[in-house]
Order: sequence, then structure tokens, then C-alpha cells
Amino acid sequence: MRAAVSALAIALALSTLPAQAQTDPLAAMRTAAEAGDMAAQLALAERFESGDGVVQNFARAAHWYGLAAEAGSLQAANRLGRLHHAGLGVPRDIPRAVALLERAAKGGAAEHLYDLALVLETTRTDDASLARAAELYRRAAQAGHTDAAVSLAVLLQNGTGVAQDFEEAAQLYRQAADQGHLRALNNLGLLYVRGNGVAQDYEQAAALFRAAADQGLPQALTNLGVLYENGFGVPQSDDLAALYYRRGGQGGTDGAQPPHAIYDPRLAPPPTDEAGLKALDRAARGGDPVAEFQLAYLILQQGTPDPRNAIRAASLLRRAAEAGHAPAMANLAMLYFRGTGVPQDYVMGQMWLVLAGSSGFDGATGLNAQWSARMTADQVNEAQKRAEAKWSDWRDAEN
Repeated sequence: MRAAVSALAIALALSTLPAQAQTDPLAAMRTAAEAGDMAAQLALAERFESGDGVVQNFARAAHWYGLAAEAGSLQAANRLGRLHHAGLGVPRDIPRAVALLERAAKGGAAEHLYDLALVLETTRTDDASLARAAELYRRAAQAGHTDAAVSLAVLLQNGTGVAQDFEEAAQLYRQAADQGHLRALNNLGLLYVRGNGVAQDYEQAAALFRAAADQGLPQALTNLGVLYENGFGVPQSDDLAALYYRRGGQGGTDGAQPPHAIYDPRLAPPPTDEAGLKALDRAARGGDPVAEFQLAYLILQQGTPDPRNAIRAASLLRRAAEAGHAPAMANLAMLYFRGTGVPQDYVMGQMWLVLAGSSGFDGATGLNAQWSARMTADQVNEAQKRAEAKWSDWRDAEN
């Protein structure tokens, strides 16, 4: 790993380098887990699943969840079932997932009831399974689980697994919508459009769609576009209809997309005067990872930089990332996701995002969830393997 030039760069690099000179804080937890301590096994699994203090790795999480589940942990059985359902870290195995989720649901926890119901609803088509899903959603909803209440409302609205009941669906949607639940806002709006279970009211529908659209829900953006195209509850406007259709097709409002560049909050703003920029460029050329990061950030702040500048920004971020600068890792990940300055590669993007989280970048968790949702399970698993291999290489280089 390249040495940093400035004292500030050295301090920052050392604070985020993946190799730790200090005693591994997870050593005691790992020792207890290996000795059969169920609580330690569960805690270690959760660390690997979230990437908290370790390189995120669903396969390792599944291993420890499996041992904790064998020891009787319902929470571990639930989480392992979810991994088998998604095929993350383990082969996708629906019968195995259902068996594990069934075991966890026997404890009656609302979250576990919901997870089982969700898998039954999305993987089974027989009436008995769908009726069971509705019953589980109802039990979870009665325990205060908002997503379960909305899912039950969808079944009631469609008459799936239960008798169709628009009025109860509307009541459940309204309760969740009052809490700002996006799907509930959108679906209640649809009931108002159609006059199902409520009096038809296009203005109320538009207000509900707008509340969800303002937070980027694609379906709500599209539905709002329909109202504007037809002038239902809002002034007719082809321009606004086209705008909302476009945003809905993109999967959210412009603000829902992550920014082109994410700054390191620990640093002062980069210089913008001519002398400061020249000094920054010299430091970057000299191998200072902080200067490399700041210079790349300024390039990317241009919005859509010249392709040659985008390539340079990617090169600068890669060097800073290899030196251990976590925000540089996160920004390099964004370039790979978008194909800016580098060939688009979701696996490489996710790899750098996993490493950014393990290296202390606070924003990695939210970005990880957003981008991994667009990837296949195989891509996510491959990204984690690459991240662990690179982390291991960094540790070997330090030792």
C-alpha cells in the first residue's frame, strides 16, 4: 500500500486502513462462538451479515446463523431462512427457507410471522398457502407490524387468500398511510381513484400519490402522471404528466438517485482558488490520498465530466481507495455502478462499497441496500468474495 505524503493524509489513512494493528475486537466473540456460545454465534452472524466491524459476507453469516439455529435460536433460524430464500451466501432453497421460517414463526414474533407470510405469498400459488399467508399477516399486523398490515390489505383488496374486502383494506391502508408508509399511500390513492371501499375522490387520490411520489415511489409517480394526463383531481397538464412518467420510469425522483460524488465529512472543503487547486494537484500527483480524493471529487462535481476527466477521477479514487481512504472507496463504487470513467460493473461497485463500509464509511449501509437490490444474488455473493480477498491482501501487506 502506498505511503501517504502529508501528515493529514497519513492520519486519515491510518484511521481507515483495513488492516488493524490493534487487537481484533471480535476475537473474544469468535472464541466464544467457536466454543458453542449461542449468543456469540448469533452476534457474530449479525456482524457478518451487516458488515459491522468485518467485511460483509453472507456465507459466513449463514454459517454462524446455522450453528445458532441448531442451538435453538429462533432469530438465527429466521435470518438463515431469509438468506436461503434470497440465495445470499447459500444456495436458494425455498423448502429449506420455509422450514426455517416456520420454526422461527412458532415463537410468535411479529417480524418472524411477517417473513414467513411473505415467502409463502411470493413462492406459493395454492389457496391453502395464500390463506395461511393472510392469517400470518393479520397476526403480525395485530402485533403492530406495519408492513404486515399493508400486505394484508393488498390481499383483501385483491381477494387473494381471503374474501375481497375493500373497506377493511382501506382502513388498513389509512392507518399505515398516517404513518407515512409509501405503499399504503399509493394503494389508498388507487382505492380513491376507483371508489373501492371509499367514495371516489380524485383530489384525495392526487394528494396521496403526491405524498408517496415526493419520496420517490415509482408507482406513485406514474399514477400521478396518469391524473395529470387526464386532468383528474389536478389541472390537466401534458408536461407534468410526461415529467412524472419519466421520473416513475427512472424509479424515483431526481433526488432519489445518489449524488455523483460523496464528500468526506471529516475534511474541510477542497480549495477552489487557483493557487489552492495547483497545490492540490501537486499533492495528488505526489500520492497524497486525501488530495487524490478531493481532486476527484471536484472533477465529479461538474455533473457529467468530460470522459477524459472522468477516467482521471476514477484513477485518482482508485489510488486513494487502495491507500485505505473509505470515502474514496464509496465514490469509486458509484463510478462502477454508473459506468463513469470505468466500465460499468456492479460486482466491482459492490465490492468497493462493502470495503468502504468495513473501513468506516458511515453512508455505505444505505448505498449497499440501494444498489444490491438491483443485483442478482450471484453478483452480490461474488462481490463479497472479492471484497474479502482484497481485505485479506491488505492485511497480509501490513503484516
